[in-house]
Amino acid sequence: MLIACDKVSNKKKSGAGKKSSGFAFALYDSVSMLNKDHWNHVVSFGSEFLEIPFLTVLENAGPDNMRYHYAIIYDKKEPVAVAYFQVIDFSTESLGSFIEPENKEMSCIVTDYLKKHITNHILRTADKINMRLLICGNSYVSGEHGFACVDGIDKAEMIDALADVIYRIGRAEKLRGKIAAILVKDFYNTSVDHTSELKEFKYHDFLVEPNMILDVQWDTFEAYLNAMSKKYRNRAKSIIKKGSDLERIEFTEKDILKNAKQIQTLFNNVHLKARFRMVSASPAYFAELKKVLGDKFVFTAYYIKGEFVGFRSSFILKDSIEAHFVGLDYSLNKDVELYQNILYDYVKESISENKKKLFLGRTASEIKSTVGAEAYELTCYVRHRNPLSNRIIKPFIDFLKPSEWVPRNPFKEINI
Repeated sequence: MLIACDKVSNKKKSGAGKKSSGFAFALYDSVSMLNKDHWNHVVSFGSEFLEIPFLTVLENAGPDNMRYHYAIIYDKKEPVAVAYFQVIDFSTESLGSFIEPENKEMSCIVTDYLKKHITNHILRTADKINMRLLICGNSYVSGEHGFACVDGIDKAEMIDALADVIYRIGRAEKLRGKIAAILVKDFYNTSVDHTSELKEFKYHDFLVEPNMILDVQWDTFEAYLNAMSKKYRNRAKSIIKKGSDLERIEFTEKDILKNAKQIQTLFNNVHLKARFRMVSASPAYFAELKKVLGDKFVFTAYYIKGEFVGFRSSFILKDSIEAHFVGLDYSLNKDVELYQNILYDYVKESISENKKKLFLGRTASEIKSTVGAEAYELTCYVRHRNPLSNRIIKPFIDFLKPSEWVPRNPFKEINI
């Protein structure tokens, strides 16, 4: 059923309220209900992470605390845009080091900050607080994977229509409980000119950790190393030598399920170190990706002397490689430079697959810059809905803002 975009009264314009965007939309609660022809037509102009097979995996093997909404936006009955939403219920224990910092120095800083912004009552009952977050975008991958529109249409108008859709979904979600906050993520600088339209609807914009992206321009890994300055080339060779005993095995769906317990342990080693852990991943999720996507999803296990000590996962996209979740045994990480070798393996994979870009995602920005990745800023938009989220969202946003780090350039100046 098509729904006309309604007047939304929260747009901060002088004079009269927000006019109807003039578009219509259809909402769905499951990927199986989509008009696939209409969805696929629009997605061909956007992200591969909006394609139906990947969204099906998330529905089938995503976390228990997540639900989904899908929208197709129409102009005169022609599909012109799509939007993907995740609804996540999470407790403040998901904030990781936000509540329990890893070192005493940080603990003092954060504790003082929290005392200023959050009541003692909230802190005493942190494990009991549940927040419902509506996300336009995908919490599993960084980048513009929540909204797409066809070419030749006014993108600012499409953002107006998106705001209408979010408003309608928020009203529908009241049946299950109020939405604490709405997050629209993650936009590169090239999109901010039109996404800033969201600020007219009382959304606040803020930066998160940048996406680290390597421009792949070499035919061989040896050529990649030769493009480095002597210092970084010697460093890379030393790291690779330290990891010479690492055995790499590409897992099938059955291998993933067979090693599920160790995969979960290795994943948790990394996941529980995260500053903010809103969603998790299970071996069933990796197995489902392998089952549905086949060769487009790669799960590589790392062994030392027969012991399973780490893994990396990646998506083989049309023009790029997208690094996905990794798992590590930190007790061995330094001895064999496991994480650094994983990063170089991503580079090798990108070259061997003849891809133009390697997306390494957020976190560990400085380390990723040592392999040549550059930082691309990401802007998010948030709108909080109730007094409780008002108290939490402000420090939460500040907590998610990019931390300071020193960019490294491993390449000779001629290649800059």
